[in-house]
Amino acid sequence: MPYVHIFSAFAANLEAVVTHGGYAVLFVFTLLEGIPLVGMAVPGHIAIIIAGFLARIGTLNLGWVIALSIAGAILGDYAGFLIGRKYGMGFIDRLRPYFFITDDHIARARDLLGRHTGKAMVIGRFTPATRALMPFLVGTGETSAGKFWVFNIIGGVSWAVISVLIGYVFGAGYHAAAGYLGKLIVVAILAAVIIVWGYRFVNMRFHVFKRYELFALGLNLIALFILARMVQDAFSAQSFMANFDIWVSGHIVDPDSATVLIPTGLAVAAYWVTTIGSMAVTAAAGVLMGLWLLVKEKWRSAAIMLASIGTASFAVGTLKEFFMRARPDYAATSILHLAGAVLEDPSFPSGHAAMAAAFFTAFAYLLAPRMRTWVKRELVILFSVLAIIAIGLSRILLNVHWVSDVIAGWALGVFLATACILAVRYLGTFFMKKASY
Repeated sequence: MPYVHIFSAFAANLEAVVTHGGYAVLFVFTLLEGIPLVGMAVPGHIAIIIAGFLARIGTLNLGWVIALSIAGAILGDYAGFLIGRKYGMGFIDRLRPYFFITDDHIARARDLLGRHTGKAMVIGRFTPATRALMPFLVGTGETSAGKFWVFNIIGGVSWAVISVLIGYVFGAGYHAAAGYLGKLIVVAILAAVIIVWGYRFVNMRFHVFKRYELFALGLNLIALFILARMVQDAFSAQSFMANFDIWVSGHIVDPDSATVLIPTGLAVAAYWVTTIGSMAVTAAAGVLMGLWLLVKEKWRSAAIMLASIGTASFAVGTLKEFFMRARPDYAATSILHLAGAVLEDPSFPSGHAAMAAAFFTAFAYLLAPRMRTWVKRELVILFSVLAIIAIGLSRILLNVHWVSDVIAGWALGVFLATACILAVRYLGTFFMKKASY
């Protein structure tokens, strides 16, 4: 597939993108977290901890991480202070229903301020419920700019340094753990901890996640670990899947005579499944469904479907460029010829499997809850699962992909779709509150 070359520049320079882009993201996130309303939705604290971790493993410079974290924290709080000084409480009163700022949030912040302004500014910086509100509320009061700056610097410096060091300490144990489990598995574990913590934190604050989102979270974590294992295996010089991949391929096409070993009827069925479930077909189905949902003003549902399809397409292209894995040696057989062409793009991961997993995961999430009976809900889920499995297996039976390619594709698609579900559900709380599913 020629489109994968679009991602060549990105793939070749990913480390530089993470390094230089990481500083910008860190500064912006810490800056925005001090601004009222906006700061409630920005994970600045997580960004600083991750930056500290990246500094420990050598991706980012520790000095720059600390400096930018401090600068972002101090300037962000000053911006919140200026907004409070200029607009007063009317600013939040008009907008807080759209950002789920409750009376309890304001009461906590005011309670701290009532005891001691300076102490409240420092302690409020370490309290998630008041972090984005405290500078603003101080600005609405009688506190002088000079006094604000003193405690703003103390709170900003201490919060930034401690947060960076938390990530740095985690990074200290990274290499030791990676030696036993593998680097990508350790990264997956850390990512899973952040995802679970973020899910719990968001739900405690905004109560936006329901039963189906909890199920999506579970699938997301399972897919994350499977994907990390497959990617790590693809990097490894001693692949644990290589022998199994070759063994399966050898039972589909004889490696010596290039003779097809599976029944013709099964090969024909695989051909039709792979044709109907091609990347082009599933992507088109996802785009059409997304556009239809937009017409129906189902903004969140449309965003979930379109984001799932878009991220899956991007990720498949990027990973193919990274690994450039060759397809099975005996792909150019009568099985492949049923498709009418010899595929030349890289093999890892399977685009068919990834796109099918992304589309049908989003499809099941959006459709199953609408079914009025549990039988219909189960049928929607069962159909989606079988479609994902069938499309992936068709690629193996046609001997155009290794088993590990398909497993990686399945995991990638499920991970991205569930991530989009959780992200849209969270972001929709702020930007699409009145929009329906």
